[in-house]
Amino acid sequence: MKRSLRLVLASVLVVLGMVALSLGTAQAADGDGDGLDDGLEDAVAANFYPYVWFDSGEDCTAPAAEGNPGTAVARVRPHPADAGKIAITYVVLYAEDCGDWFGGGHNGDVEPFTLTLAPNGACQHGFGAFSLKTIAHEGTAFEHVDQAMLGNACDWGRLAGGSPQVARIYSAENKHGTYATTGSCEDGALGNDHCSESFLRDYDVVNAGEDAARRVDELSGFQFPGEFAWTDQPFSGGLGSGGGDAGTVRSKLLDDGLLAPAF
Repeated sequence: MKRSLRLVLASVLVVLGMVALSLGTAQAADGDGDGLDDGLEDAVAANFYPYVWFDSGEDCTAPAAEGNPGTAVARVRPHPADAGKIAITYVVLYAEDCGDWFGGGHNGDVEPFTLTLAPNGACQHGFGAFSLKTIAHEGTAFEHVDQAMLGNACDWGRLAGGSPQVARIYSAENKHGTYATTGSCEDGALGNDHCSESFLRDYDVVNAGEDAARRVDELSGFQFPGEFAWTDQPFSGGLGSGGGDAGTVRSKLLDDGLLAPAF
């Protein structure tokens, strides 16, 4: 009996140790402390990133180029309006705004758009694309917002198997205002913005985590030396300050007003 009891106790201790290890691993997997597993965050941020179309007159996509993906910073978290859904804020980074109309070119450009994901057990990662919001020329007299409901689709996004004609956004020629349709783009900025499906650029998605638990801040390893995702420093595209910088990446990541709908 004593030997049996010792074996039972040993088995219990092993099980308790495995549970503790499992809990520790699960806790470590949420390094930014927002309640979502970091692996899930990375997977859905990359999976649902759309195709980015540029106009034929565009000559300002750097560092994105044919054969070299650009960089987009992401914040992934439970949606503030519905914690059962996931909110993704993307900020597409450019070395320059080339000032295609009314002048205004400057070093660095930070262009946000957002997705909401909703639970969908049929999808690879358990979530589908629920809604999209694009924002062009935020905070200016030309600000334009597009919103689209995406049907909780499993296949909206580059890695999700979406097509370039469905899982898409448009970057306005040389100014990079982001639109959901060519029609809204052509009407944007009093008709001065131009978009078309002339060519695509790929992007690597960098999950920045949360401000209080930064997975990525300094962006030198992501094609932008001396720039930051969370540090409150104007973004200059890695080219140095001056010439009307684009504001901060941080301000886009923290703005709940940019989020795509949760209902």
